[in-house]
Order: sequence, then C-alpha cells, then structure tokens
Amino acid sequence: MKKEAESLIEKEHGTNPKISRYWIQRYDLFSKYDQGIEMDEEGWYSVTPEEIAIKQAERCRGKVVIDCFSGVGGNTIQFAKVCSSVIAIDIDPMKIALAMNNAKVYGVANRIDFVTGDFMQLAPSLKGDVLFLSPPWGGPTYSKVESYKLDMLLPRDGYSLFQTALSITPNIIMFLPKNIDLAQLEELACLSSPPLTLELIPRISISRRIESNPALSSRTIRGVERVDSLTHESHNMTRSMKLKKRSRLKKEVKSTIEKDNGRRHKITKYWIQRYDLFSRYDQGIEMDEEGWYSVTPEEIAIKQAQRYRGKVVIDCFSGVGGNTIQFAKVCSSVVAIDIDPVKVELAMNNAMVYGVANRVDFVIGDFIQLAPSLKGDVVFLSPPWGGPMYRDFESYNLDMLQPRDGYSLFQIAQSITPNIIMFLPRNVDLAQVEELAWLSSPPLNLEIEENFVGGRMKAVTAYFSCNAV
Repeated sequence: MKKEAESLIEKEHGTNPKISRYWIQRYDLFSKYDQGIEMDEEGWYSVTPEEIAIKQAERCRGKVVIDCFSGVGGNTIQFAKVCSSVIAIDIDPMKIALAMNNAKVYGVANRIDFVTGDFMQLAPSLKGDVLFLSPPWGGPTYSKVESYKLDMLLPRDGYSLFQTALSITPNIIMFLPKNIDLAQLEELACLSSPPLTLELIPRISISRRIESNPALSSRTIRGVERVDSLTHESHNMTRSMKLKKRSRLKKEVKSTIEKDNGRRHKITKYWIQRYDLFSRYDQGIEMDEEGWYSVTPEEIAIKQAQRYRGKVVIDCFSGVGGNTIQFAKVCSSVVAIDIDPVKVELAMNNAMVYGVANRVDFVIGDFIQLAPSLKGDVVFLSPPWGGPMYRDFESYNLDMLQPRDGYSLFQIAQSITPNIIMFLPRNVDLAQVEELAWLSSPPLNLEIEENFVGGRMKAVTAYFSCNAV
C-alpha cells in the first residue's frame, strides 16, 4: 500500500514521497483539498487539521485575531470564517503565497491581511483581540521526546514567544505538541502579572476517512492505538448462546481480536460484553485497553446520571467517557477530567458518537491539583481500582484506590461539594464507606446501591449528600 500511495503522490504533484502518511490524510487537513489547495513539504506535517482549527476559531468569533506563524493557512482560513478580521504573519514569503492561494479556495482571502515578516520584530506594531501562537515544533521528531519542553519551540523558546505575545494581548492561544510539559504551561499563566486564566483543551478526535481509491482503502489509525477495529464476522454472536457453543465462541472471538489487535486478546471477556458498555459500540466507539475493564456499564451509568438531572457534574476520572456521556444527556453541564490525554481524546470521540460532546468541558489534568478551581453541584468519583485484580481480595479497602486513598479523594471532593458519588468495587469494605459519611462535619446522608447487569453484581455506588440534591 505504501508504494502505491507514494506512486500516486508522485503522479499527482511530484512531491517528496516522505509525505505519503500526511497525503493520505489530506482531507483531514483541508476538506477542499481537491479544489486547488497547495502545500510545501513542511506544510504537510505542520498544518493544523481542519476539525481542530474550526474548534479553535469558534472561541474567537467576532474578534480580531493575529495568526503569528500562519504557514500554509490552516488556522488562518478558519479564523477568517468567523472572526471580524485576521492578520496572517509568516517569515517565509513562499508560505504566505500558499496561504493566500488556500484562503482563496475557501473564499475568505478578502478577510485576511497577509504579512511577510518576523512576528518577534513586528510585535510592537501589532494590535488585536486574540493572538494565536503555533510556532514550529521542530518537525515530526517532536513525538520522539518523552516530555516536550517550551524551549524546544522555534524560532525562539516558548517563554520568549509568550512574553512577546503578552505585549499585544493577554488573550493567547498556544497550539502545542501532545507531549508538552503541562507544568511549564501552568508556569506561563502563574508567572504573568496579573496571573492569567489557563484552560487546557485536549486534542480533538478526528474521524477516520476511508479513501475511495482502492490503493488507499485501508483505515489509517490516528493519535492513539485503538481496539475498535474488530471485524464483524462474529457480530451476531450473543451471550444467549447455549453452553455447548461458548467454547467455540471464545475461540472465534479470541481469533478475531488476535487477528486485528495482536496481543490484545486479553480483552476478550470485555469485548463480548461491548454492548453492555456502550449500546452504540458499532457506531464509532473507541477504547484503549484499560478502558475495557474500567468503563462503567451503560445501564449503571444511566441510573447514576438520572439522580442529578439538570445539575452541574464534575466527572473526576472520566476515562473513555462512559459516565460522562450519560451525565451529559440529562445534566445541565459536565466537566470531564482525566490526567491521560489519550483517554480524554477517546472520551471526546465517544461523546460525539452519542451527540453530547457540546455539553461537556473536557479537561486534561490531575483532579487533585485542579480541585481548588472547580465548581459544581455534584462530584463523581470513579478512581482506578487497580485493574481486574481487585476481585482477588475478599474485602477491598479504600486505601487501595488510585492515585490516592479513598479517604483523601473524598476529602478533596468535599472541598467542592458535599454531594458526592463514589463508584466502587462490589467487594468494597462497606464499613469504611459508612465511615466517610459519619466522620464528615456535619455528617452526610449516605445511600449505598448495589449495581447489577444481567443478574450479576458488578459494583457498588455510594451516594453522599448533605440534603436532597
């Protein structure tokens, strides 16, 4: 396939075959690619995918935006669609020419002032409401660094670029690598005078495209390693099969998983229950390995959410989004937090499948550190239980929870609201759960609910409240 793709690239515009992986994704970069979009080699790996650029632009509707490193115009075009005006700056005149051409393709060139120059030198003469910083990351090799530092940005370190941007406006957007050191970003906000509000927006999930050309017909997996490509040859197998067929079922499913996911046959028992986890599984749900055994079954998540209709809910360990989705269906708004950016991306995708992504604020971060800045009516705590091994204990203690013991997590949640839900293993020590309620000041009301799916007990939900929510 790769050779055929490279052949097609060379045949179409004689460009460097190194960009084949980006060319296959060309419609994710520009949906109007076939209508005259032009690129240089750097543009292929540096332009912002269109879905991401659209979301970034929506936040700046009606404003004057300065795109400081416009490149071939991906962000510039989307800003021009919704903003009052855009100043597009790039030091490379060739990129300005490409950006102008691409803006004409989208019919927005008349709303953009194109400037060839060095943003750092031009800054004293610039005026705008919002400043967009998407400086060069150093090429595709950025992904090989475990933690990307701000001083790796080009042409100047991120601190210098940020200070220059601050001289124009405090409203700054920075588009950065997925492996960026988040502590350094927080430092930018805290060290500003006065300190700035910082919101970290996770990577937008980009829907997959199946190319119409047979040579490029295999699906390209973007962003994360996925466990959603199981074939449908065993789709009609259900748990209602007779006992004598179960052994054959397990072999068939394991064969399917091994065929499409290599070593990931460990998730067989969870994959068989996939429609209990997400009823819309076949419509584009995406999971990582941990998500298979940690996501709340949909039936349970629905029941938990129904208690808090119309409330603002904070899902502190959102994972792949099982609870987040059900809260978003009935609550006024949801804040979904996870420290793992891959899980946030998966949760965003899954929320889109259920049509509720616009009702969720997705945040990449550590709930424990974020807690002082959070406000909500209800806090939902479903912290990691330590993997499937939790079942090996006769009695599961709260200090086995991760990343902190249950007592600490509960105290942190109480600093936000007394209305707390804890989703816990079915073998949890209930005496410890009751202790959380009566040790609070004042003591909290507690209702413990045993959660069943298909007649089998799966977990326990503890509902704490000061008064009726």
